[in-house]
Amino acid sequence: MYRTRPLAKQLCHQWQLNSRRFASTTASTIKTASRQQQGQHSWNPTLTWTSVAGMATAVSYFTWMSTTVYSEAQTPVYAGAVEDPSTHILFPMYLNTNADWKRLVGLGVRQVSFLNINVYVLGLYMRSEDIGELQTNSKWKHFDKAQFLEQEELALSLLDQPVDVSIRIVPVRNTNTQHLRDGFTRSLLQRMRAQSKTMTEDEEKEIMDAIRDFKTKFVNAKVKKDTEFVFTKTRKGEFKMEYEGKDMGTVDNKWLAINFIMTYLTPDTPASEDALQNIATGFDNLMNAPTKAA
Repeated sequence: MYRTRPLAKQLCHQWQLNSRRFASTTASTIKTASRQQQGQHSWNPTLTWTSVAGMATAVSYFTWMSTTVYSEAQTPVYAGAVEDPSTHILFPMYLNTNADWKRLVGLGVRQVSFLNINVYVLGLYMRSEDIGELQTNSKWKHFDKAQFLEQEELALSLLDQPVDVSIRIVPVRNTNTQHLRDGFTRSLLQRMRAQSKTMTEDEEKEIMDAIRDFKTKFVNAKVKKDTEFVFTKTRKGEFKMEYEGKDMGTVDNKWLAINFIMTYLTPDTPASEDALQNIATGFDNLMNAPTKAA
């Protein structure tokens, strides 16, 4: 049985300005919600909740509320875009997250390697102000693309700074949050195991707690192709999660924030080789832009 109800209540509270706790909801409101759910059946609600004995009405109510959020959320519209050549999916040049505009550095497709099946396209975004700061950074102002593609040091030095770095992910095909969550979790656990020799027992426990917190942010749901997730390592070292412009939650753990981004920036088996190469080229163009002739 999926343990979804507590998180559903959390998302409903965050995403619906006038939502209230179920305990205080009147019977007439629940009845109205149930009728609306039935009326929406023709457009195939995105979320399917596991029923709980004795709580059928409550499950119906939460299904209706959460279905509205996931299947009817409007994808943000942005001006100016870059096409991923493998999937022809368009990525905006500028992305608005947390009231900040970020520019696209690079993008690429994530594939299931042994089948060569496209899973999702991802793009890395940064604030122009942070990119400007990098241009004066001793390690970055003479950016070496070859070094970036051979060692983790440059990428880690970027993520260790108080800057926002966002990864925008757009599924190429219909999928579900469980599938995406498990893939992300495997990558985080692989990085943790690789670093475990230098960790204390307390550090390992703290990271495992953060990974468990990360997993709980994913409501069990279907995810339509061409919708967007945005994952951000914030200036404060937090990890902010969004789906279709809606807040999924924040994990307060710097290790997780850095290492989620590093799964795409590590030269050692990156989640997407196409994205790593394109991001490296993007940084090279930004850091080593030719000066205009006088």
